Amino acid sequence: MLRIAIVGGKLQGTEAAYLAKKAGMESLLIDHYEKSPALGLCDEFLCCDVTQESKELIDALNSVDFILPANENAEVLEALVKLAEKYNYRLAFDKEAYGVSSSKLLSDRLFQENRIPSPQYYPNCKGPYIVKPSGFSGSEGVKRFNHPEEIDQFLRSVSAEENWIAQEFLTGRSYSIEVIGKPGEYKTYEITEIHMDKGYDCKMVTAPCKITEKQEEGFRKIAVRLAELVSLKGIMDVEVIDDHGVFKLLEIDARIPSQTPTVVYHTTGVNLIEELKDLFCNGKMKANKTGSKKFCAYEHLFIKDGRITEHGEHIMSEGGPLTLRENFFGADEVISDFVKVGHPWRGTFINWADTEEELSLKRENMRLSLLGL
Repeated sequence: MLRIAIVGGKLQGTEAAYLAKKAGMESLLIDHYEKSPALGLCDEFLCCDVTQESKELIDALNSVDFILPANENAEVLEALVKLAEKYNYRLAFDKEAYGVSSSKLLSDRLFQENRIPSPQYYPNCKGPYIVKPSGFSGSEGVKRFNHPEEIDQFLRSVSAEENWIAQEFLTGRSYSIEVIGKPGEYKTYEITEIHMDKGYDCKMVTAPCKITEKQEEGFRKIAVRLAELVSLKGIMDVEVIDDHGVFKLLEIDARIPSQTPTVVYHTTGVNLIEELKDLFCNGKMKANKTGSKKFCAYEHLFIKDGRITEHGEHIMSEGGPLTLRENFFGADEVISDFVKVGHPWRGTFINWADTEEELSLKRENMRLSLLGL
Protein backbone atom coordinates (compact mmCIF):
# COMPACT_ATOMS: atom_id res chain seq x y z
CA MET A 1 0.00 0.00 0.00
CA LEU A 2 1.26 3.47 -0.86
CA ARG A 3 2.30 5.54 2.17
CA ILE A 4 2.18 9.31 2.53
CA ALA A 5 3.73 11.45 5.26
CA ILE A 6 1.59 14.47 6.10
CA VAL A 7 3.56 17.11 7.99
CA GLY A 8 1.18 19.30 9.98
CA GLY A 9 -2.00 18.22 11.68
CA LYS A 10 -4.23 21.27 11.71
CA LEU A 11 -6.76 22.18 9.00
CA GLN A 12 -4.62 21.40 5.96
CA GLY A 13 -3.39 18.20 7.58
CA THR A 14 -6.97 17.15 8.34
CA GLU A 15 -7.87 17.69 4.68
CA ALA A 16 -4.88 15.69 3.48
CA ALA A 17 -5.49 12.80 5.91
CA TYR A 18 -9.16 12.63 4.89
CA LEU A 19 -8.33 12.48 1.18
CA ALA A 20 -5.47 10.03 1.70
CA LYS A 21 -7.96 7.69 3.38
CA LYS A 22 -10.35 8.09 0.44
CA ALA A 23 -7.48 7.26 -1.93
CA GLY A 24 -6.67 4.04 -0.05
CA MET A 25 -3.29 5.36 1.06
CA GLU A 26 -1.69 4.68 4.42
CA SER A 27 -1.04 8.00 6.16
CA LEU A 28 1.67 8.96 8.62
CA LEU A 29 0.95 12.24 10.39
CA ILE A 30 3.94 14.17 11.74
CA ASP A 31 3.40 17.08 14.12
CA HIS A 32 5.06 18.50 17.23
CA TYR A 33 1.68 18.82 18.96
CA GLU A 34 0.62 15.55 20.60
CA LYS A 35 -3.11 16.41 20.39
CA SER A 36 -3.12 17.45 16.75
CA PRO A 37 -6.68 17.83 15.33
CA ALA A 38 -5.94 15.43 12.44
CA LEU A 39 -4.78 12.69 14.81
CA GLY A 40 -8.02 10.72 14.52
CA LEU A 41 -7.94 10.60 10.72
CA CYS A 42 -4.43 9.22 10.17
CA ASP A 43 -3.13 5.63 10.38
CA GLU A 44 0.06 6.45 12.28
CA PHE A 45 1.27 9.43 14.24
CA LEU A 46 4.77 10.66 15.02
CA CYS A 47 5.07 13.49 17.52
CA CYS A 48 8.35 15.26 16.83
CA ASP A 49 10.00 18.51 15.79
CA VAL A 50 10.74 18.32 12.06
CA THR A 51 13.40 21.03 12.35
CA GLN A 52 15.48 18.57 14.42
CA GLU A 53 16.96 15.76 12.29
CA SER A 54 16.37 12.85 14.65
CA LYS A 55 16.85 9.17 13.78
CA GLU A 56 13.18 8.57 14.55
CA LEU A 57 12.15 11.21 11.98
CA ILE A 58 14.48 9.94 9.27
CA ASP A 59 13.38 6.33 9.78
CA ALA A 60 9.75 7.45 9.47
CA LEU A 61 10.36 9.46 6.30
CA ASN A 62 12.31 6.57 4.78
CA SER A 63 9.15 4.45 5.11
CA VAL A 64 6.90 6.62 2.93
CA ASP A 65 6.50 7.09 -0.81
CA PHE A 66 6.17 10.85 -0.69
CA ILE A 67 5.89 13.74 1.77
CA LEU A 68 3.18 16.38 1.76
CA PRO A 69 3.71 19.55 3.81
CA ALA A 70 0.37 20.62 5.28
CA ASN A 71 1.42 23.69 7.20
CA GLU A 72 2.66 27.25 6.71
CA ASN A 73 5.50 27.28 9.22
CA ALA A 74 8.54 28.73 7.44
CA GLU A 75 11.08 26.85 9.57
CA VAL A 76 9.31 23.51 9.11
CA LEU A 77 8.99 24.00 5.35
CA GLU A 78 12.66 24.94 5.01
CA ALA A 79 13.67 21.90 7.08
CA LEU A 80 11.61 19.60 4.84
CA VAL A 81 13.19 21.06 1.70
CA LYS A 82 16.68 20.43 3.12
CA LEU A 83 15.80 16.88 4.19
CA ALA A 84 14.35 16.13 0.75
CA GLU A 85 17.52 17.37 -0.92
CA LYS A 86 19.79 15.46 1.48
CA TYR A 87 17.94 12.13 1.36
CA ASN A 88 16.33 12.38 -2.08
CA TYR A 89 12.78 12.27 -0.71
CA ARG A 90 9.80 12.98 -2.94
CA LEU A 91 8.47 16.25 -1.51
CA ALA A 92 5.13 17.49 -2.90
CA PHE A 93 6.01 21.14 -2.43
CA ASP A 94 7.35 23.98 -4.58
CA LYS A 95 9.50 26.28 -2.46
CA GLU A 96 9.85 29.04 -5.07
CA ALA A 97 6.16 29.18 -5.99
CA TYR A 98 5.21 29.12 -2.32
CA GLY A 99 7.60 32.00 -1.67
CA VAL A 100 5.65 34.17 -4.10
CA SER A 101 2.17 33.06 -3.02
CA SER A 102 2.87 33.43 0.72
CA SER A 103 3.68 37.12 0.30
CA LYS A 104 0.74 39.39 -0.49
CA LEU A 105 3.19 42.01 -1.73
CA LEU A 106 4.95 39.65 -4.16
CA SER A 107 1.77 37.99 -5.42
CA ASP A 108 -0.03 41.31 -5.94
CA ARG A 109 2.97 42.60 -7.86
CA LEU A 110 2.74 39.49 -10.05
CA PHE A 111 -0.95 40.21 -10.74
CA GLN A 112 -0.32 43.86 -11.58
CA GLU A 113 2.72 43.30 -13.79
CA ASN A 114 0.76 40.77 -15.83
CA ARG A 115 -2.44 42.85 -15.92
CA ILE A 116 -4.56 40.29 -14.12
CA PRO A 117 -7.62 42.01 -12.60
CA SER A 118 -7.37 42.34 -8.81
CA PRO A 119 -8.68 44.70 -6.09
CA GLN A 120 -7.27 48.21 -6.24
CA TYR A 121 -4.85 49.46 -3.60
CA TYR A 122 -5.63 52.24 -1.15
CA PRO A 123 -5.68 55.23 -1.63
CA ASN A 124 -6.49 54.70 -5.32
CA CYS A 125 -9.93 53.25 -4.62
CA LYS A 126 -13.24 53.98 -2.92
CA GLY A 127 -14.33 52.61 0.46
CA PRO A 128 -15.07 50.41 2.24
CA TYR A 129 -11.55 49.04 2.59
CA ILE A 130 -9.96 45.82 3.74
CA VAL A 131 -6.55 45.58 5.42
CA LYS A 132 -4.47 42.43 5.72
CA PRO A 133 -0.90 41.52 6.75
CA SER A 134 1.18 40.50 3.73
CA GLY A 135 2.45 37.20 5.11
CA PHE A 136 -0.85 35.68 6.27
CA SER A 137 -3.22 33.57 4.21
CA GLY A 138 -7.00 33.27 4.22
CA SER A 139 -8.86 35.46 6.70
CA GLU A 140 -6.11 35.66 9.31
CA GLY A 141 -5.54 39.23 10.46
CA VAL A 142 -8.14 40.75 8.10
CA LYS A 143 -9.67 44.08 9.17
CA ARG A 144 -12.32 46.25 7.54
CA PHE A 145 -12.55 50.04 7.57
CA ASN A 146 -15.16 52.35 6.09
CA HIS A 147 -13.29 55.66 6.00
CA PRO A 148 -9.80 56.76 4.87
CA GLU A 149 -9.11 58.34 8.26
CA GLU A 150 -9.54 54.94 9.94
CA ILE A 151 -7.03 53.29 7.59
CA ASP A 152 -4.54 56.12 7.99
CA GLN A 153 -4.79 55.91 11.78
CA PHE A 154 -4.38 52.12 11.75
CA LEU A 155 -1.38 52.15 9.38
CA ARG A 156 0.34 54.74 11.58
CA SER A 157 -0.16 52.45 14.59
CA VAL A 158 1.63 49.42 13.09
CA SER A 159 5.25 48.83 12.19
CA ALA A 160 6.26 49.29 8.55
CA GLU A 161 8.04 45.92 8.74
CA GLU A 162 4.68 44.18 9.16
CA ASN A 163 3.78 45.03 5.54
CA TRP A 164 0.04 45.58 5.89
CA ILE A 165 -1.90 45.72 2.62
CA ALA A 166 -4.90 48.06 2.19
CA GLN A 167 -7.30 47.50 -0.72
CA GLU A 168 -10.87 48.11 -1.82
CA PHE A 169 -13.42 45.82 -0.17
CA LEU A 170 -15.48 43.91 -2.73
CA THR A 171 -18.76 42.23 -1.82
CA GLY A 172 -19.41 39.74 -4.64
CA ARG A 173 -19.37 35.96 -4.52
CA SER A 174 -15.99 34.29 -4.00
CA TYR A 175 -14.74 31.28 -5.96
CA SER A 176 -11.74 28.97 -5.78
CA ILE A 177 -9.97 26.64 -8.18
CA GLU A 178 -6.97 24.33 -7.83
CA VAL A 179 -4.29 23.86 -10.46
CA ILE A 180 -1.79 20.98 -10.32
CA GLY A 181 1.12 20.15 -12.57
CA LYS A 182 4.55 21.13 -13.79
CA PRO A 183 5.75 23.53 -16.51
CA GLY A 184 4.14 22.49 -19.76
CA GLU A 185 1.52 20.26 -18.11
CA TYR A 186 -1.16 21.79 -15.90
CA LYS A 187 -4.64 20.62 -14.94
CA THR A 188 -7.45 22.58 -13.33
CA TYR A 189 -10.29 21.13 -11.29
CA GLU A 190 -13.86 21.84 -10.21
CA ILE A 191 -14.56 25.45 -9.30
CA THR A 192 -15.98 25.83 -5.80
CA GLU A 193 -17.86 28.69 -4.14
CA ILE A 194 -16.51 30.07 -0.85
CA HIS A 195 -19.09 31.31 1.66
CA MET A 196 -17.72 33.67 4.33
CA ASP A 197 -18.75 34.39 7.90
CA LYS A 198 -18.73 37.88 9.44
CA GLY A 199 -15.04 37.54 10.25
CA TYR A 200 -14.16 36.83 6.58
CA ASP A 201 -13.43 33.20 7.40
CA CYS A 202 -14.86 30.45 5.18
CA LYS A 203 -17.89 28.84 6.83
CA MET A 204 -19.04 26.72 3.87
CA VAL A 205 -17.89 25.50 0.45
CA THR A 206 -20.30 24.38 -2.27
CA ALA A 207 -20.16 23.07 -5.83
CA PRO A 208 -21.03 23.11 -8.68
CA CYS A 209 -21.12 26.90 -9.03
CA LYS A 210 -23.67 29.03 -10.84
CA ILE A 211 -21.28 30.90 -13.11
CA THR A 212 -21.31 31.40 -16.85
CA GLU A 213 -19.28 29.28 -19.26
CA LYS A 214 -17.30 32.41 -20.15
CA GLN A 215 -16.46 33.05 -16.50
CA GLU A 216 -15.46 29.41 -15.98
CA GLU A 217 -13.25 29.35 -19.06
CA GLY A 218 -11.62 32.64 -18.09
CA PHE A 219 -11.00 31.49 -14.52
CA ARG A 220 -9.34 28.28 -15.70
CA LYS A 221 -7.10 30.22 -18.06
CA ILE A 222 -6.08 32.61 -15.27
CA ALA A 223 -5.19 29.67 -13.00
CA VAL A 224 -3.00 28.04 -15.64
CA ARG A 225 -1.38 31.35 -16.54
CA LEU A 226 -0.50 31.98 -12.89
CA ALA A 227 0.95 28.48 -12.61
CA GLU A 228 3.09 29.18 -15.65
CA LEU A 229 4.22 32.55 -14.31
CA VAL A 230 5.56 30.99 -11.09
CA SER A 231 6.75 27.79 -12.89
CA LEU A 232 4.66 25.77 -10.46
CA LYS A 233 5.53 22.16 -9.75
CA GLY A 234 2.85 20.95 -7.39
CA ILE A 235 -0.50 22.40 -6.33
CA MET A 236 -1.79 25.95 -6.15
CA ASP A 237 -5.13 27.31 -4.99
CA VAL A 238 -6.46 30.42 -6.76
CA GLU A 239 -9.24 32.55 -5.25
CA VAL A 240 -11.25 35.26 -6.99
CA ILE A 241 -14.22 37.50 -6.24
CA ASP A 242 -16.98 38.37 -8.70
CA ASP A 243 -16.98 42.17 -9.01
CA HIS A 244 -20.04 42.91 -11.14
CA GLY A 245 -19.28 40.10 -13.58
CA VAL A 246 -15.49 40.52 -13.57
CA PHE A 247 -13.44 37.94 -11.65
CA LYS A 248 -10.80 39.80 -9.64
CA LEU A 249 -7.94 37.83 -8.16
CA LEU A 250 -7.80 37.81 -4.35
CA GLU A 251 -4.92 35.46 -3.61
CA ILE A 252 -2.93 32.41 -4.61
CA ASP A 253 -1.56 29.72 -2.29
CA ALA A 254 0.99 27.21 -3.57
CA ARG A 255 0.25 24.51 -0.98
CA ILE A 256 -2.47 21.98 -0.22
CA PRO A 257 -5.57 23.98 0.75
CA SER A 258 -8.22 22.98 3.25
CA GLN A 259 -11.95 22.51 2.54
CA THR A 260 -12.12 22.86 -1.25
CA PRO A 261 -10.35 19.57 -2.20
CA THR A 262 -12.99 17.54 -0.34
CA VAL A 263 -15.77 19.32 -2.24
CA VAL A 264 -13.92 18.70 -5.51
CA TYR A 265 -13.72 15.02 -4.57
CA HIS A 266 -17.40 14.59 -3.80
CA THR A 267 -18.53 16.68 -6.76
CA THR A 268 -16.38 15.07 -9.45
CA GLY A 269 -14.72 12.00 -7.92
CA VAL A 270 -11.25 13.49 -8.49
CA ASN A 271 -8.94 13.17 -5.47
CA LEU A 272 -6.26 15.88 -5.43
CA ILE A 273 -4.00 13.78 -3.19
CA GLU A 274 -4.02 11.08 -5.89
CA GLU A 275 -3.23 13.78 -8.46
CA LEU A 276 -0.21 14.88 -6.42
CA LYS A 277 0.88 11.25 -6.05
CA ASP A 278 0.74 10.82 -9.83
CA LEU A 279 2.78 13.99 -10.36
CA PHE A 280 5.49 13.39 -7.76
CA CYS A 281 5.70 9.58 -7.78
CA ASN A 282 4.95 8.81 -11.44
CA GLY A 283 6.06 12.05 -13.08
CA LYS A 284 2.78 12.56 -14.93
CA MET A 285 -0.94 12.82 -14.28
CA LYS A 286 -3.85 10.91 -15.71
CA ALA A 287 -6.64 12.38 -17.79
CA ASN A 288 -9.50 13.94 -15.84
CA LYS A 289 -12.46 11.72 -15.08
CA THR A 290 -15.69 12.58 -16.87
CA GLY A 291 -19.24 11.91 -15.83
CA SER A 292 -22.20 13.46 -14.04
CA LYS A 293 -21.47 15.76 -11.13
CA LYS A 294 -22.81 15.61 -7.62
CA PHE A 295 -23.94 18.65 -5.66
CA CYS A 296 -21.88 19.02 -2.48
CA ALA A 297 -21.95 21.22 0.62
CA TYR A 298 -19.17 21.32 3.22
CA GLU A 299 -19.98 23.43 6.30
CA HIS A 300 -18.79 24.07 9.86
CA LEU A 301 -21.31 24.03 12.71
CA PHE A 302 -21.13 24.30 16.49
CA ILE A 303 -23.75 22.50 18.59
CA LYS A 304 -24.39 23.61 22.15
CA ASP A 305 -27.45 23.61 24.43
CA GLY A 306 -29.79 22.62 21.60
CA ARG A 307 -28.58 25.44 19.34
CA ILE A 308 -26.71 25.30 16.02
CA THR A 309 -24.41 28.14 15.00
CA GLU A 310 -22.40 28.58 11.80
CA HIS A 311 -18.69 29.38 12.01
CA GLY A 312 -15.59 29.81 9.89
CA GLU A 313 -13.18 26.90 9.58
CA HIS A 314 -10.99 28.19 12.41
CA ILE A 315 -13.44 26.62 14.85
CA MET A 316 -12.29 23.15 13.81
CA SER A 317 -8.82 23.68 15.26
CA GLU A 318 -10.13 24.98 18.59
CA GLY A 319 -11.54 21.71 19.97
CA GLY A 320 -10.28 18.21 20.57
CA PRO A 321 -8.89 15.65 18.09
CA LEU A 322 -11.17 15.07 15.12
CA THR A 323 -12.67 11.82 13.87
CA LEU A 324 -14.65 10.91 10.76
CA ARG A 325 -18.14 9.43 11.05
CA GLU A 326 -20.48 8.35 8.25
CA ASN A 327 -24.28 8.80 8.27
CA PHE A 328 -24.06 10.87 11.43
CA PHE A 329 -27.06 12.95 12.54
CA GLY A 330 -28.46 12.94 9.02
CA ALA A 331 -25.22 14.01 7.31
CA ASP A 332 -23.36 11.82 4.83
CA GLU A 333 -20.11 12.44 6.72
CA VAL A 334 -19.05 14.48 9.72
CA ILE A 335 -15.52 15.33 10.83
CA SER A 336 -15.91 16.34 14.47
CA ASP A 337 -14.72 16.36 18.08
CA PHE A 338 -18.03 14.82 19.20
CA VAL A 339 -17.69 12.87 22.45
CA LYS A 340 -21.23 12.30 23.72
CA VAL A 341 -24.70 13.81 23.65
CA GLY A 342 -25.03 16.82 25.92
CA HIS A 343 -21.47 18.06 25.47
CA PRO A 344 -20.79 21.03 23.16
CA TRP A 345 -19.12 19.92 19.93
CA ARG A 346 -18.06 21.23 16.55
CA GLY A 347 -18.21 19.48 13.22
CA THR A 348 -17.53 19.78 9.52
CA PHE A 349 -20.68 18.42 7.89
CA ILE A 350 -20.30 17.00 4.37
CA ASN A 351 -23.32 16.20 2.22
CA TRP A 352 -23.76 15.35 -1.45
CA ALA A 353 -26.68 14.54 -3.74
CA ASP A 354 -27.61 14.18 -7.41
CA THR A 355 -29.57 17.43 -7.49
CA GLU A 356 -29.45 20.78 -5.74
CA GLU A 357 -32.96 20.19 -4.38
CA GLU A 358 -32.00 16.82 -2.87
CA LEU A 359 -28.93 18.38 -1.26
CA SER A 360 -30.98 21.19 0.24
CA LEU A 361 -33.48 18.71 1.70
CA LYS A 362 -30.69 16.57 3.13
CA ARG A 363 -29.16 19.60 4.86
CA GLU A 364 -32.53 20.61 6.30
CA ASN A 365 -33.13 17.12 7.68
CA MET A 366 -29.61 17.13 9.11
CA ARG A 367 -30.31 20.29 11.09
CA LEU A 368 -33.59 18.86 12.37
CA SER A 369 -31.71 15.78 13.52
CA LEU A 370 -29.14 17.93 15.32
CA LEU A 371 -31.86 19.97 17.03
CA GLY A 372 -33.34 16.71 18.24
CA LEU A 373 -30.29 16.21 20.45
